[in-house]
Amino acid sequence: MIRYWGWAVAGLFVVFSPNLLWLGTSTLKIHNDSRAPIDSIAYQACGTLHAVGKLPSHEFTFRFLPVCGDDTLEIMIGQGKFCQTYIEGELYHVDAVISSVDTVSCTYDDVFSSLLVEKMLW
Repeated sequence: MIRYWGWAVAGLFVVFSPNLLWLGTSTLKIHNDSRAPIDSIAYQACGTLHAVGKLPSHEFTFRFLPVCGDDTLEIMIGQGKFCQTYIEGELYHVDAVISSVDTVSCTYDDVFSSLLVEKMLW
C-alpha cells in the first residue's frame, strides 16, 4: 500500500511541478484574436522595452516578465500604447487580447487564483 502512495505522490509531482515556475515571476500571454497578423508588437515592463515582433492571426505568445517590483505593463502595437496595467514583480499573470490594431484588452490575475498551467497556456 505504501508503495502505491509513493507512486501517487510522484505522479502528482510530475503533473503539478510546472506550476512552480509561476511562483517566481509574473507572466504575460498576448493573443491575436483579429483576422490579420499584427506587426511590431512589444511590451514595456520594468522600464525596458521588449520586442515581440509579428504575431499571426489567432496565435499567441507567452512571456515571463522581468522581476523588478511594482510596475506598469504596457502593450505596444506600432506607436499605439495599450493596457497600462499594474503588475507586481512576482505572482501576476496578464492576458492581453488583440481584437484589432487599435483595440487591445487586458485582464490580470494573481497566480495563486490561476495556478493551472493549462489556463495560462491554452
